[in-house]
Amino acid sequence: DDYGVPSQIQVAGATDLAMYTSRITKACRKPFGSRGFASEKELRNRLSTIKNISKVTKAMNMVAAAKLRKHQDALAIAKTFAAGLDGLFFEAETEKPTMVIPFSTDKGLCGGVNTAVNREAKTQMMQLENKGEEFMLFTYGGKSKGNLRRNFERKMVGGILDCGGGNPVTFAEASEVAEAIAAQDFGNANLIFNDFINLITYDTVTVTIPSSELFESQAEEKFMAYEEEGDEGGLFKNFYEFMLGVKLYYVINNAQTCEQSSRMTAMDNSSSNADEMYDKLLLQANRLRQAKITKELMEITSGAAAVQQ
Repeated sequence: DDYGVPSQIQVAGATDLAMYTSRITKACRKPFGSRGFASEKELRNRLSTIKNISKVTKAMNMVAAAKLRKHQDALAIAKTFAAGLDGLFFEAETEKPTMVIPFSTDKGLCGGVNTAVNREAKTQMMQLENKGEEFMLFTYGGKSKGNLRRNFERKMVGGILDCGGGNPVTFAEASEVAEAIAAQDFGNANLIFNDFINLITYDTVTVTIPSSELFESQAEEKFMAYEEEGDEGGLFKNFYEFMLGVKLYYVINNAQTCEQSSRMTAMDNSSSNADEMYDKLLLQANRLRQAKITKELMEITSGAAAVQQ
């Protein structure tokens, strides 16, 4: 040709282009969303996959059930320990920003516990933003951090990850979390967590606590009915740190118990769905195999009849 390209290459290129065009034309003729029947091999592979998924979800259900018992015992202790704090925390007026603290989990596959907490945190922060009030975000758990940082990363001042390592949190660990929270410069803090009721029910609640500075400035007026002993300079500060540690000990144990109960329920539902899907696909695979056998028998019978004739 005029460009010096051999004719054999031109013919090969034209053939490839024709084949490619033919494939595209056939694909375009196929109705949108249509698909053929699954073969017996494809059904068997899918059955094997569903069976493996069912084994995993059943194992996770058993593990969550075993952990739930330990978390329920720890929650009962924390609830008794924190019962005396009712009415001691108060919300004070201040010009400092409000700090929103959602308590979520570090792992997923536990139903809607994280969704409920993150939704409530978003609602409160949007309300503060619409009012023109300053606020801060301090997260507990990886699920809150990953979800809320998309829209409120500028407001994030810190967070806690992997507290307890999957075991019930101890008072010492809760005290470390309290120390990290108390170190922030805020006015009031909204603790958002799931309150455990029973194995299938929990409520998302918000508890407001003041900062250490606000508590110390108004504690003398709030606790006039009580007698004080000890160093007046550090009495209310020590009292606040202890109360915050006890409160977080109860809040974190509540969140952990809700996580395990919700995971147990979610894995039980997943196992039931997997078993139901397995039975339906097994019936479909058996029907396909039977139809294949029937077709082969008919072909053999027809062939034998033709030979006899």
